[in-house]
Amino acid sequence: MIGRGRMILIILLLALSGCSFGKQDEPVTLTINYPSEQQFYQMYAHDFEKKYPFITIKVVHQDMNEQSVEPSTDVIFIDQLQVYNRLIEEGKLINLESNIHKTAYPISELSPIVVNSLRSEIDEGIYGLSPSFISHALYYNRDLFEKYGIPLPKNQMTWKEVFELARRFPNQGSDGERIYGFKSNYYTAIAFSMILRVGQTEGLQFINPESLKVNFQSDEWKAIFSDVIQLFQYDVVYDQKDTMTGEIVPSPMLTGQAAMEIQSYSTAYNFDAHSQFVGTPTIKWDMVTVPVATRMSDQSDYYDIQEIYGISSTADHPEEAWKLIEFMTGDIQKMKTNMDNQLIYGLPARTELIRAVDDHDLSPLYTLNPVANSNNPYDYIDYEILNAFKVVGQSIVEEAIQNSIPVDEAIYKIEIEGQRVIDEMNLVIRINSK
Repeated sequence: MIGRGRMILIILLLALSGCSFGKQDEPVTLTINYPSEQQFYQMYAHDFEKKYPFITIKVVHQDMNEQSVEPSTDVIFIDQLQVYNRLIEEGKLINLESNIHKTAYPISELSPIVVNSLRSEIDEGIYGLSPSFISHALYYNRDLFEKYGIPLPKNQMTWKEVFELARRFPNQGSDGERIYGFKSNYYTAIAFSMILRVGQTEGLQFINPESLKVNFQSDEWKAIFSDVIQLFQYDVVYDQKDTMTGEIVPSPMLTGQAAMEIQSYSTAYNFDAHSQFVGTPTIKWDMVTVPVATRMSDQSDYYDIQEIYGISSTADHPEEAWKLIEFMTGDIQKMKTNMDNQLIYGLPARTELIRAVDDHDLSPLYTLNPVANSNNPYDYIDYEILNAFKVVGQSIVEEAIQNSIPVDEAIYKIEIEGQRVIDEMNLVIRINSK
């Protein structure tokens, strides 16, 4: 028989255990900001609530891109890295390192692209996690290269090497069709945008983020201006701008008129569909990595993350919030079943889950390391300022393309006239913000 004292002890232990289980199973309403409740439930919430029946997800609409907005949800959805970094600086996100270690979260199985991009520059901490990342590649038309006996592109080419390949193609094919060696992924201010993009890859700045002063005075910038302007003078680059009529113009890559084009990961999954849409046979395509910097050939600044989840520093339910983030970004079974839906936000953070496309090698989309510090001017300067500057820069670059002015004069004019537009636009923004 069990003694009276031992019986009391067992009853107390059972009571304590029951309290503990009861507390764990108390109903919880977990809040998250997300653009579409229906989409979030389809992708995550239905399965999460099945796994944790005591947790109910409530989706609210709150745009964290607005700097004045204070987080009001437990889990914060962020679609821009610069907003993520701003929220860290403002102390609005919880450092997730202790959760990661405590729950043995499989962070080592996520791509370094995701992990390194989300490490804070302040303390190297992880304040958010993502199941996906955006990537780009240099796609090329294998048939065109073979037809004209031009060496195929290779991984880790510099912009200069890409341009040299592009210039080897004739302007006109044997059937009279127009041929372009290269198509950029810009649709307005194409030449000037390409100049700025090459400089960005090389780690060059053209505008001081604090003073907003423009400066192109370096040998590197002059060489970039000269190279890109020559490409347009020789009609190497496809230069058809967006039309105002809404007419859909098929990419020359799809119609066999462009040899190379930089596009995102999604292009690899849509060649057949796009070709059917424009009524042309699917080209024989392949891909290599995007152009790299001369001095950092193992890094890419073409990565982005547009689906980040963090825990608010004022969250009512931080433990349950972590369960949701762990489920969305670390549950491999969920990631497997979610692969098709996930493509809207990017490639899976677990690169072994990247869906194959026939026999194409997709590794150029994820083999390069992300740059340590982004040099994207849109990360630190108002887009209205930059877009106004691009309009001025493009008009002056077009003068140089037409040989109306030399490159040196074009650079000088862009600095003077571009600075005036930047100052005017900055003043307008400051007045409107008061």
